Amino acid sequence: QPNAMGGREVGGMANLLAVHKDLGNETHRQEVADFWGVKSISPKPGYTATEMFDALESGKMKAIWIICTNPMVSLPNMHRIEKALQKAKFVIVQDISNKSDSLEYADLVLPAAGWLEKEGTMTNSERRISYLPKFIDAPGEARPDVEILCDFAQRMGFNEFNYAQTEDIYKEYCAMTRGTNIDISHLSYDRLKNEGTFQWPVASHGNQGTTRLFEDKKFYTPSQKAIFNVPAFDHNVSDKPNDEYPLILTTGRIRDQWHT
Repeated sequence: QPNAMGGREVGGMANLLAVHKDLGNETHRQEVADFWGVKSISPKPGYTATEMFDALESGKMKAIWIICTNPMVSLPNMHRIEKALQKAKFVIVQDISNKSDSLEYADLVLPAAGWLEKEGTMTNSERRISYLPKFIDAPGEARPDVEILCDFAQRMGFNEFNYAQTEDIYKEYCAMTRGTNIDISHLSYDRLKNEGTFQWPVASHGNQGTTRLFEDKKFYTPSQKAIFNVPAFDHNVSDKPNDEYPLILTTGRIRDQWHT
C-alpha cells in the first residue's frame, strides 16, 4: 500500500476532497470550489468501491472505469462482483497487466504505463513524499494514467485539464495545500530531485519537513485534544471450530496476501 496516503491527500475517496477537505463540510466544499474556479461542489458523495458494484448489479449505475485494481480478486463476494460486471453496460479496465482477472469483462482495455515508465510522486505511511523519475518509455500503446485521464477530460470539453506535464499538476496541488495541515507549498520537484524525500508539512523554503506531528500536544480537533474511539468487547463472539465445522476461513487479508 505504498501510496494509500497519497491517494487520500488528493481526495481519492468518495467522501473526500483534495488536501484532506471533507465533502460533508460546506466551508471545505466552498474552499475547493473557489480554488478550482467553479461555483459549487455537490455535497452528495459518490459510491464507495463496494457500493459501485451494488449499483451496477441493481442497474442504478451503467458503466465503470477500473484503474490500477483488480476487483475480481480484491473485493469480497467474487460471484456478486462477477454478476455486477456482467450486468454493466460498459466496462473499462486500465491496467499494466494482461493477466488481470477483470479484463474478461472489459468492453474497452486501456494499457497503462507502470513504474519507471512515468514520473510523479508517492507518499508513504509516514507522510514521506518521494519523487519517482521516468527511466524508460512505456511499451506499445501504453500511456501514463494521468495522460489518459487528461485526454479523456479534454475530449469531454474540460479544457482546464490542458497540463503540459506532470509537474504542472503537482504544482497546482502544492498551491492548494498552502495554509493547511498538509502544507507542501514550498516542496518543488527540484527539491525532491536534489534533496531527497520529505515528510509533510513543508511550509517554507528552508523547511526540511516534519518528522513528528503533534509534539506541541495540539491535535486537529475542535478542542485540540486527541480523540480515541476504542470499542470494548467483553468476549470473543466468533464461532469456535468443532467436529461438524472444523475449518476456519479467512478473507485472505493477511500481511503477505494484501489485495492482489
